[in-house]
Amino acid sequence: MKKLLFFLLPFLGIAQIPSYYDGVDFSVREDIEAELSDLTIAKHTTFLRYTPGVWDVLKQADLDPNDQNKVLLIYGYDDNDQDKKNDRTRSISDTNNGGCGSCIGRWEREHVYPQSLAVPRMSTDDPGTGTDAHNLRAVDRQMNSSRGNRLYTENTGNATTVGGSAFYPGDEWIGDIARIIMYMHIRYNQTNSALGTLCAANVIAYDPTNVANPNMPDLFLKWNAIDPPSEYELVRNEVIAEAQGNRNPFIDNPYLATLAWGGQDALNTWGNFLNTTNYVQEEITVDVTPNPSTDVVNIISKQFKSANLYNIQGMLIQSDLKDKFSIAQYPAGIYILAIHLDNGTIVTKKIIKK
Repeated sequence: MKKLLFFLLPFLGIAQIPSYYDGVDFSVREDIEAELSDLTIAKHTTFLRYTPGVWDVLKQADLDPNDQNKVLLIYGYDDNDQDKKNDRTRSISDTNNGGCGSCIGRWEREHVYPQSLAVPRMSTDDPGTGTDAHNLRAVDRQMNSSRGNRLYTENTGNATTVGGSAFYPGDEWIGDIARIIMYMHIRYNQTNSALGTLCAANVIAYDPTNVANPNMPDLFLKWNAIDPPSEYELVRNEVIAEAQGNRNPFIDNPYLATLAWGGQDALNTWGNFLNTTNYVQEEITVDVTPNPSTDVVNIISKQFKSANLYNIQGMLIQSDLKDKFSIAQYPAGIYILAIHLDNGTIVTKKIIKK
């Protein structure tokens, strides 16, 4: 049945499900968590070293779309006051790579799923759990220290500690955090007699409730639903996939978390194939042609609004594109299109310049 299902996809014209997911049977909810886990593990083909590999990837993946000389800082929110700790952006060159004293005003690498809460503790000495770029974000050195390994909890407003033992990442970042935790849960939540559970989502939610599913705290399901992926997050997923082979499926489609664990319906970017409602298939179908191309690229979508073009290093090189544009001026290589639709959905497509 699985083979028949995916044989029919091209005929049905469902362009929103990337070929990366060929072989996953989304019709059996009970198996989706395990199937996504198997896929994410199998596709993880390149293991980065903490230095310089992770530094190099974050300098691309965490670029500020509005300023290519800066990175976005996870948990940050204010560049206009005098407190560097809460800065939202930081010069890309101000890294904390040792030898800087207190390192105030520097950025470093934050493990969103804390190293110390994994079993066994994540190591950065060799490529592995502690060097997975999907779990690492640029962060202010002081903010990272304040965050520590506190468990995530509910709150509103900007990033803050709650009750001394918990942490709220800030309204802008809750969806990012949830989808990273979900990724770590399916990528490293393996159990055997020697290691135990490596990165279970239940371990890092403060006083978790699991009404929807025992494997995933309701907190992360809620955050994933109310804060869908931004263009920055989508492009970041593409950059990291290029670097290490695998993707965060919950950034590709937040509704996969709803299928796997239940809870509040999250945004479904793939249409009624995944049983969402209020969907007209042809209205969200997006195609890019010709691909590869030497010059003109056409974006075909009934709901097309605008598009932005990034190079594979995550740098924004054109914005507010029409549905027909030229890439003749760029060198041969792979580029990322972030396509905005009238319904608010953002679709990313890789294009090849010959």
